Amino acid sequence: MLDEKKVKKKVLLRVFGSPVSVLPFMLGVTSMTATWALNWNPAIGLFAGVAGILGACGAAVTRLLLSGEKITQQVATELTREEQEAKQRALDELDGHLTSSDKDPRPETALRDLRALLKAFEEAEAGSSEMHFRSMIDIQFMASRMFDQCVQSLDQTLRLWHTAQKLNSPAARQPLLDQREKIIADVQASLKQLSGALVALQTMGSGSSSTAELSRIREELDQSLAVAKVVEERVNSLVKEAGFKTHESLQLNQKSKGKL
Repeated sequence: MLDEKKVKKKVLLRVFGSPVSVLPFMLGVTSMTATWALNWNPAIGLFAGVAGILGACGAAVTRLLLSGEKITQQVATELTREEQEAKQRALDELDGHLTSSDKDPRPETALRDLRALLKAFEEAEAGSSEMHFRSMIDIQFMASRMFDQCVQSLDQTLRLWHTAQKLNSPAARQPLLDQREKIIADVQASLKQLSGALVALQTMGSGSSSTAELSRIREELDQSLAVAKVVEERVNSLVKEAGFKTHESLQLNQKSKGKL
């Protein structure tokens, strides 16, 4: 979702920063400066300066009124593309971290499958009929949210792994590794559900039965998102608790070394 304030700011910068607006403004300011520096007739310099500034503002306002919608669409398209590129770079970086962190291929494999599925959902939305277009947008939005949730879960598996490696006691380490296994299993289950939803969309016909199928898919994805949210909160609590224990353990080790 684009930031409305960011869009407005960029639109105004583009309108008032265009040559049509900048050149008259610069000429007006130059005229006033030259009048003062060269001791010209102040009335002429002031008139030229004010005329230039007002002309620049008028040109900017006119462009905003006549081409404001077109400029806004261009800015929104550019910002959307920039956000998508930044998101893909972040996913590539996460893929690299998951690959290099340990010898378990499941997290990075899940991430790659998720990216492929999300792309397939976007293609399914683009090819949907007009009758089902609204429902397809809702399902694609839910699939995108589920994708984001799974990506966060995969990032949490990385945090759990790194936290577990800092713990010396197997009793303290094992709950983190167990939770990591559960998260990986949950992500794989989400992958299966997304795959099933995609198959249902691609094989769906038309009529009342297809409408009911779309409603079912939406409800299932919505329920999965609610469950994933609860799991995320539980994992965050567990990671914070483990981090506190790690910090406490390091402090105790430092104190014991100081006594020795």
